[in-house]
Amino acid sequence: MDDPWLTAYATDFLTRAKEVGYKVPQNAMQQALSSVKNRLTYQSDLEKDSETVAYALYVLARNRMASAGDLRYYVETKLDAFRSPLSRAQLGAALALYGDRVRAERAFNSALGLAHDIANRNVMPEERTYSFSSIRRDVAGMLALAHEISPNLDSLSDIKDLARSLYDPERRLSTQEQAWMVLAARAQLANTQDLGIMLNGQASDGPVSTSVSGEGLDATPLTVINGGEKQLEATVTTLATPIEPLPAGGDGFTISRSYHRLDGSVVNMSEIKQNERFVVVVSASQLEDVPARLIISDLLPAGLEVENPHLISNSEMDSFSWLQKTNVTHVEFRSDRVLAAFDRQRGEQKDFTIAYTVRAVSPGTFTHPAAVIEDMYRPDKSARTASGWMTVSQ
Repeated sequence: MDDPWLTAYATDFLTRAKEVGYKVPQNAMQQALSSVKNRLTYQSDLEKDSETVAYALYVLARNRMASAGDLRYYVETKLDAFRSPLSRAQLGAALALYGDRVRAERAFNSALGLAHDIANRNVMPEERTYSFSSIRRDVAGMLALAHEISPNLDSLSDIKDLARSLYDPERRLSTQEQAWMVLAARAQLANTQDLGIMLNGQASDGPVSTSVSGEGLDATPLTVINGGEKQLEATVTTLATPIEPLPAGGDGFTISRSYHRLDGSVVNMSEIKQNERFVVVVSASQLEDVPARLIISDLLPAGLEVENPHLISNSEMDSFSWLQKTNVTHVEFRSDRVLAAFDRQRGEQKDFTIAYTVRAVSPGTFTHPAAVIEDMYRPDKSARTASGWMTVSQ
């Protein structure tokens, strides 16, 4: 990986997988740990990237490869130089793994103070050109680490209170926020005692989660009773399919999608014939000049399939010489969608275009899903085309 923080993140994933019994190849594990350790040697500049240093030390400590002296040095003399709450909590967790509870408490208390400061200002300190950080991700990570190392940590209840105050059910979560919230929930479940919850008259030893269809809920409503002394919160998540096609919309981006015959002429896709070939052109623009890690997801109607698993370049078709050449970081052609990822830095090109060929393969009438662009770490910034219907005739 080119990003040292992501290297530590991936190695953390492998470590956790190995700890719970998954078979992680020893060679791959050793290579990952060696990469983290080697990068740490050249990543000691805390002004440049303190988050990577803290994460690397935590991962090494979890594998009993960190220097306890280095950890104590950073907490005692350089703690304020770590500019994110999660990085300070990772130092504390690393020290706790080595049995140094006093310095671990100090690091977690420092992380909590910084988190409160950031939450009040609603601005994360910027370290790198583009950061994976958000205050919600960091607090979720603090909560996960605190529960994992010590359910009796002095600052744990305050971290929980802060996490609760930041929760917004209307706000979309980034992939990092989702991952650390799952870890936080898992850690809490592992340390939860009997809460006194009864579901449909049946007592549960701990937290309760269940899923039910709309028809099933109408036929047999759920009854949840809190028989304990503590106040509890119930979270309900609903999943549904829109009755009517969604219109185009967005915030921070624009996106459009057009279909063309091989001679370049535009075609209306509401009614097409089986075995016809088309070129799909998706164009998007970022309205703000800010660093971003973007992904375009173009969902295919069930009647279409990608014909050639590659993007069309300007040199391939004279009829499409007008296509703007875009540097794509990563592209995937799946059975139901095409995904293209872009890394954009401040001041770089803000327009993105991808094109690929499809063939109509199955007759019938199908939902025509929207094409979407979004910033992976600012998921509130996204845009979509309108969805609709497509008929493929024999």
